[in-house]
Amino acid sequence: KGEVFNIGGGRENTISLIELLNLLEKKTGKRSKIKFADWRPSDQKVYISDIRKAKEKLNWKPKISLEKGIEKFIEWYKIKDDQNCNFGR
Repeated sequence: KGEVFNIGGGRENTISLIELLNLLEKKTGKRSKIKFADWRPSDQKVYISDIRKAKEKLNWKPKISLEKGIEKFIEWYKIKDDQNCNFGR
């Protein structure tokens, strides 16, 4: 039977949505339009990937920093955009 593993940055690499948008702006030179709204009952105020199970059973840990991961994502996105991919539009 299969198992489920949380994969993410773990507690050491937490970042808020605003911090992520600021990092994206820094890396792309493009500013996001931010619209704030009231919290909904189902909104998560904090989310942290609990990667303990992956560490224990798979000996897995994050190897790429958040900043490097964002850079790699932007590079990938530019390639896909150049290939006329409408991802995210």
